[in-house]
Amino acid sequence: TNSRKKPDYLLFTCNRHTPLHLHLSPKMRLTRCLHVTTLVVGLLLGHTHSFTNPTSSRQSIHVTSVPHTTATNPLYIPVSSSQLNEISGFNDDSVTVEADYDALVKYHAAVAIQMTLICGIFKGLDLIVEYTQIADSIPTLALFPLFFGLSLKSRSLNPLDNRRPDIKKAILSGDAMGETDAEEEGNTPPAASRGFGDRVMPTWTPPGIVFPIMWVLIIGPLRAYSSALIYQANGHHFLDPALLALMFHLCIGDVWNTMNNSEQRFGASVTGVLCVTASALNAAYQYYTVDETAGNLLGLPMVWFAVAASLITATWKLNPVDVETGELDVLYPVVREDKTEFAWFN
Repeated sequence: TNSRKKPDYLLFTCNRHTPLHLHLSPKMRLTRCLHVTTLVVGLLLGHTHSFTNPTSSRQSIHVTSVPHTTATNPLYIPVSSSQLNEISGFNDDSVTVEADYDALVKYHAAVAIQMTLICGIFKGLDLIVEYTQIADSIPTLALFPLFFGLSLKSRSLNPLDNRRPDIKKAILSGDAMGETDAEEEGNTPPAASRGFGDRVMPTWTPPGIVFPIMWVLIIGPLRAYSSALIYQANGHHFLDPALLALMFHLCIGDVWNTMNNSEQRFGASVTGVLCVTASALNAAYQYYTVDETAGNLLGLPMVWFAVAASLITATWKLNPVDVETGELDVLYPVVREDKTEFAWFN
């Protein structure tokens, strides 16, 4: 660098004997960067390029790339394209994970059909109550069987195959899992039920007897009684936004049972259980805006939904689609050989 002048000078060595002084103005620096980029690309592609000094047309740098061989570079190791693909993990024959849009459409259609049927039932009940003028005389406990039945058997209005786990088999399966190391042996516990015992589950999975107790003896009655309170508080209307919020939660839960129990989509079940939890939280909030007691009662099962979400997520991680690589199922429905079908028509 010449310290007596403001412009900088760069000593660029073309070869061992020919130094070249290049004055680099801002414009020249940009041009130099473009030429150097072209030079590097040419070296990588194995072509010959001519590098010309922009300040003088008489001097140029002629660069020819030399193929890498063991003779020119002792450290060079030839690698074929197939070996490179294996190292990088890229495989031309890999199967593309394609979203199952047919299943997604049927899931949404099932929710729409179920909600339509429930709205029709509620509208019919409202017309009957209005015609008979018995709204004020209906006791709260008389409404309990209706909402309790919807809480446990709402799936009968859903066209998908969303049967719950068999209670007796789930209990036997849970007991077998606790007494034997079925998971370590890779065997399915005896009397396995769909959705319980037919997959690898976390060691902290509650015993099978806990599930029917929670749904039949705790969550079902809480839903029924809180819904009866809403009916009495909203002016005696079944077709009410708060009650429909709970029905919507039940519909999403029924579709989730199809994904988790019938189809065993472990990845999509994680997304589905989050939707179930969010819809339950929305239903509890809608109830609370109408009647605080009803909202608090319906909010109690949120503790169970938090446990269920953790259980489903842990089960997803324990059941990879590829045991050798440990690849997990994606978090959305993917195309498979067995398609989602409406159980009503099959």
